[in-house]
Amino acid sequence: MALMLKPYGRTASEKFLRMIGILIIFGLVAWAFWMNNQSTLEKLQARNALWDQTKILSRSEREFVQGFIRSMRSEFGVKVRIQIITDHLKEPKLDSNELYIGISPAHEEVIMSFPGLVRHALGDAFIEEMEKGHFTGNFTDDKWPTSLMTSLSMIWERLLKVDSAQPVIPVYSGKTGGNTTDPESGGHTE
Repeated sequence: MALMLKPYGRTASEKFLRMIGILIIFGLVAWAFWMNNQSTLEKLQARNALWDQTKILSRSEREFVQGFIRSMRSEFGVKVRIQIITDHLKEPKLDSNELYIGISPAHEEVIMSFPGLVRHALGDAFIEEMEKGHFTGNFTDDKWPTSLMTSLSMIWERLLKVDSAQPVIPVYSGKTGGNTTDPESGGHTE
């Protein structure tokens, strides 16, 4: 079977327009195929990043958590892995840009591990409150899914509010290409 791509037409301009129409159709099909693959890949990545061994999360809660995972990856370039398990938690091996939240409702344990910049942006006091105080008392009545979603919302809101009103320190000054300024010894405060 031969693929006939030669456009038929009575005049040269009609053949040209039909050829352009064929190219537009092929382009639209290729674009739709690409977009479908991207969407499927994002859904698979989000599904693999959430592991609910307890099967307690509802569909809407799972969608919320997966939306958080996708948003963190797209907005901040941070991979997120959330595990809800029935055994005791163990500190996992993580990438340098991976945020990890581990919850064991049966043993009332929570582990949170944040990449360096995210940890700096959130602050140690906030992270300690999330790990130690936020889930306290919510395991007995199975209220931990709500605590998980509120903690994700609090993390998201806190990261969105991070902005710096500090002036930028010049790297070079003078005509001779002179001074380089060390950010740690400059007027930069944290």
